[in-house]
Amino acid sequence: MNIYALSSLVALIVNSAIGIFVYLKNKNSTINRLFALFISTTVLWISGCLMESSTYNESFALFWDKILYTGLTLFPATCLHFTTTVIGVKKDRIIKITYLISSFFVILNFSYLRKYFIYGVERKYPFRFISEPAIGWYIFIIFFMACALYWIYLTWEAYRASSGHRRTQMKYLLTAWLIGSFTCFMYLLLVFNVATPPIDNFTGIVFAAILAYAIVKHQLMEIEVILKKTLIFAGLFAVVFAVLVLPTLIVQEFIIRKMGLSGRLIGFGISTILIVLILRPLETFLIRITDKFLFQKKYDYKELLKTFTGEVLTVLDLTRLVRLTTYKLADIIKLISCGILLFDDKEDGYKLIASYGIKEKNIVLTREDTLASFMERTRTYLSTRHTEKDYAIPEDIVKDMNRLKVELAIPLILHDDMIGILTLGKKKSDEPYTQDDMDILLPLARTLAIAITNAKLFEELSKTQAEAAQREKMAVIGTLSAGINHEICNPLGIARGQCEAFLLNYKEGLYKDKSEKELLDKAVNIMNKTITEIDRATAVTKRLSAFAKPIKELKADEVVVKDEVHEVMTLVGHELKLEKIDFVEEIPKDLPRILADRKQVQEIFFNLIRNAGQAIGENGKIIVRAKKSPGNKVLVEIEDTGHGIPEDKLDVIFNPFYTTKEPGKGTGLGLFIVRQVIEKNRGRISVRSKVGVGTTFTLEFQST
Repeated sequence: MNIYALSSLVALIVNSAIGIFVYLKNKNSTINRLFALFISTTVLWISGCLMESSTYNESFALFWDKILYTGLTLFPATCLHFTTTVIGVKKDRIIKITYLISSFFVILNFSYLRKYFIYGVERKYPFRFISEPAIGWYIFIIFFMACALYWIYLTWEAYRASSGHRRTQMKYLLTAWLIGSFTCFMYLLLVFNVATPPIDNFTGIVFAAILAYAIVKHQLMEIEVILKKTLIFAGLFAVVFAVLVLPTLIVQEFIIRKMGLSGRLIGFGISTILIVLILRPLETFLIRITDKFLFQKKYDYKELLKTFTGEVLTVLDLTRLVRLTTYKLADIIKLISCGILLFDDKEDGYKLIASYGIKEKNIVLTREDTLASFMERTRTYLSTRHTEKDYAIPEDIVKDMNRLKVELAIPLILHDDMIGILTLGKKKSDEPYTQDDMDILLPLARTLAIAITNAKLFEELSKTQAEAAQREKMAVIGTLSAGINHEICNPLGIARGQCEAFLLNYKEGLYKDKSEKELLDKAVNIMNKTITEIDRATAVTKRLSAFAKPIKELKADEVVVKDEVHEVMTLVGHELKLEKIDFVEEIPKDLPRILADRKQVQEIFFNLIRNAGQAIGENGKIIVRAKKSPGNKVLVEIEDTGHGIPEDKLDVIFNPFYTTKEPGKGTGLGLFIVRQVIEKNRGRISVRSKVGVGTTFTLEFQST
């Protein structure tokens, strides 16, 4: 097998694999189907080249020449159809004409009139047979070149008219067409007896890979699947080929060169044994290498949430908080760099106070600096290549971002004030930040702003009970915000998915048979569902916002215990689900109302239920039960199956600043504040516990 045949074989396998992967990824997508059809014509073309370069039999070569020109004659029509669909232009009449012309040449290729298209084949080069063109061939080449120029022109116009992410998509597509045109040109030179290196197969591989990448940029599938499997296959093929050929050559040349066929068989046997022994370990090695160095695995949302709620956002020491934040973000998301800038009154600017992977440590962005002033003015994140956002970033801002090694900058905002900037560098995988990333990082940034402000308050304010209570609450709010994000993103994701599905189906013509009224009714139905989901998300954020506000004065209300427990569960329910903690409510419908401040009752239930969840850790149960009690009282019990409290500690758990948690993970004010609040509302709290079994807090309130 000569080098041209070998390159043809690789090109054939790579193109076939890419076409199959794209098709199987989304069989219902018009673009994916057209891509597979277009690649199949390329595969026919390459198959003919492979067989013509692997035989010395003229009749055999002539048959495969017909196969070659079947793919080549269908190539212009399928390529043009795919191009117009991807860039979104309507050229139905032109596409039909190109299919008719291509079909004419296909018929000509297999009919008795083929001599007016191709005389025959001739072995003009040592590595393959080449077609002998007739008059019809030259007409076809004019048609082919006209189509090529047209689809390049359409792509160029789409590139010029687009911006941002769409412009990047068109750039990849235009690059693919230029490389494909070069591949065709190199083949034509061979037919015209121009001696050129046989590199058209190699450029054909690049052409297919770039096209697949353009599809990825069009957000139709993940490039990781295609590139990873292609690279693994390429590595396996190269090693297997080396193992197959080299031992055979060595055995034949140096050991048993005079043994003829038996020598070849012995060499082949040795190669086969080696392949069997190394194939599976080699595949595992290649998968590990491509995963480690070429592809960044998606980070675990649950891991990020648990790390920040459990280890970072409850920290009240500012220095430790910001350092831990940069380290954990860089470690979990696999970032090259990460930094936090906070506003400094003395510097009258934003000072870098914690960083990872940033060499320059004494960075201060004054309010006159482009990046800082832009973020203060817009109050929105800034990304150099965010795939869901189209904008052109001024060069001065890019310089500031390069100085900080920033790819994504997120403002830290609290109460309409920008207190700092969170900077994230490139991912080690070189993947862009996607909308899924933003759905996690933006709420974390808002939560971080609360935690930083809380840490500053802890350093600056006196330790009065009111201040301590609000700091405790704000620290807890910080741990919740990322979990609440899930409850917000779910309805918004549903609404977005319905809208995207409607628009995609409309674009692909699936509603062409529907009347205008049917289409309008469907759109109105989707909008009503979208409004419902947005209202649901808004309600969650309002609950969180209301809970975060300080309580200014005691207000006696007639409180329904069941309703307030449900309200608290909207805040902590997702956190409990992540830890696989079951929640059981045993509250009778006829339970009398209690007389207390409604917001303070919420705080009491919130602290005790969340403490119960932390005591369990993972896989357990929390039971909230309530009942009438003699003397016009209502008893509420909150029981958990956690690790329990030692008997000698039961008398001190309500003391201020007493905590069993690790340093930095609790203030020791939670239960102290709970008791103070209950007593202000003319109630009482007691506790019973058994180590290894669990703990039960009993609350007594005055009923109405």
